[in-house]
Amino acid sequence: MQKYSIHNEEKLKEILKENKFPPFRYNQIENAIYKNFVTDFDEIQTIPKDLRELLKANFFYTTLEIDTQKTSANGQTTKTLYKTETGEFIESVIMRHKTGRVTLCVSCQAGCPMACSFCATGKLWLLKNLETYEIVEQIIAAAKMLHEEESLSLRNIVYMGMGEPMLNYDNVAESIRVATTQKKLDLSNRRVTVSTCWIVPGIDKFTKDFPQTSLAVSLHSPNDEVRQSIMPVDHTYPLKDLMASLERYTKATNKRIFYEYIMINWVNDHPKLADELGQLLQWKLAHVNFIPYNAWEGTNSDGFTTTPKIIIDKFQKVLLDKYNVVSTVRMTMWDDIDAACGQLANKKEEEDKEEK
Repeated sequence: MQKYSIHNEEKLKEILKENKFPPFRYNQIENAIYKNFVTDFDEIQTIPKDLRELLKANFFYTTLEIDTQKTSANGQTTKTLYKTETGEFIESVIMRHKTGRVTLCVSCQAGCPMACSFCATGKLWLLKNLETYEIVEQIIAAAKMLHEEESLSLRNIVYMGMGEPMLNYDNVAESIRVATTQKKLDLSNRRVTVSTCWIVPGIDKFTKDFPQTSLAVSLHSPNDEVRQSIMPVDHTYPLKDLMASLERYTKATNKRIFYEYIMINWVNDHPKLADELGQLLQWKLAHVNFIPYNAWEGTNSDGFTTTPKIIIDKFQKVLLDKYNVVSTVRMTMWDDIDAACGQLANKKEEEDKEEK
């Protein structure tokens, strides 16, 4: 008998109706799962026993199995390696900020097809698209752990883990709806950020479907020549197409876009690129996040190193003083557990290969 995810609202309501349970029973189940983080159907004491048995016969709560979990030396970051029911490994990262807010970085694919040369995840290629419930399970697992072990609440979600969200759009979209629905996880749409490598059709659809949800773009260069050398996607969606799509986004939403720019020494940190970046983003609703390049196993074969801080500071100064473009430098605090930007990779598979 086929079982369904308990997060499949349509199927749950259908089975409740078929078995002549009143609609309010769904609300009780929903409250138990998303507000009280109940993980065992027998623990839902607000519903009758025959309904609990029906749930156990037709639904499953989670499919992800925790393989390993590591917390950074400063205690701010926890990275969880999950094994999916089909055998792939994915990672999610909890980030505890000094301000008190907590952010979860979730994965939407096992591996990634974008093959960006500076990213460990891209070296895996695409293993599979995650189902909606596999994304939601990452969110609930983090929220439950924070609530029960630290009395903290999950405040922000960023789709910046493994994978390209716009290439698994339907499942990502449904997971956002679960995360932001008031009777479910009840996060503000404004506290959910989706990051893309320039998948233009996805951005256009995202603009219509989620005008209140934040958008981040992996830019990493203000021109096609440099970008194509490190990001193959630029051959499909060049800069002019991207900027036209983002112009449509800001016109429709009046929201600023976060532009992610990984600083790689002697690759995309030349002073003239600071001016090009300023000219590209001047007068736009833009905020640049400079990310110091994070080394990972295999880096030496690509010859990449981190841009010195003094050069990053000069980039920032050019953007602000000449073009009035605001930026921040993202602090790298979690590379001791390979949880920084560009470091998420299937370490379990690599360890297994070494053992063999």
